[in-house]
Amino acid sequence: MECKFEFLGFSAFLITTKSNKRILIDPYINDNKACKYSAGELRDIDLIIVSHGAFDHMKDTAEIAINNNCPVICGGEVKPLLMEQGVPEKNITITVWGLMVEEAGIKVRPVESRHRSSVRLADGTALDGFALGFIIYTEDGLRIYNASDTALFSDLKLIGELHRPHIGLINVTIENCFDFLPEFLTGEMTPYEAALACQWLNLEYAIACHYTDKNNKDVIQFETLLNNMKGADGNPLVKPIVMNPNETFTLKR
Repeated sequence: MECKFEFLGFSAFLITTKSNKRILIDPYINDNKACKYSAGELRDIDLIIVSHGAFDHMKDTAEIAINNNCPVICGGEVKPLLMEQGVPEKNITITVWGLMVEEAGIKVRPVESRHRSSVRLADGTALDGFALGFIIYTEDGLRIYNASDTALFSDLKLIGELHRPHIGLINVTIENCFDFLPEFLTGEMTPYEAALACQWLNLEYAIACHYTDKNNKDVIQFETLLNNMKGADGNPLVKPIVMNPNETFTLKR
């Protein structure tokens, strides 16, 4: 199994599978000053996966989907906004927890995320729904878990038992860099909670996300906690992967 994970900042990732399928997760690009790309530069994208309707997870989805004529997997509340922004309905696959779908040869199984999803259409209509966690199955059998801003909840143990993900994209903090948001004291998971989630999921590797600078104190604490959670062989039970935006981790196993 081989897969490349390019971290684009916040919760955006460009995943390249062994057969060169390019999967884009939660594209917040143009207003993301940490990302080296513009939305118009992201080409040869095979699939976009949107976890929920927050602007910092889906703002540039429509532009990239239209440019690449590629499918988008998302929740039902996100679909009307994407269609309003010009994405053809035939290119949008909606799903909800438990309903596995397949697009571009990639199987995606949504799982519960303890988070909200909300979008607002041009006429002011507000649509709410459920954030979607994901298990992404690559062609060579790698299983990738996307946490999708979840808070900690005990059924993460069940997700780990049922789906046995090899690697997880785990939200570990929140950056208060938007003037219109309140000053949150924690992210959806604290570093300790995120490290505990990685153990419950029984991951081999955990890639931290939801930030733009890996010197963030929460990210440092998360990495330290995982490094200190050792098995009988003296190695970390879950190997932490911490990147600055535009860095790439290649998983070979």
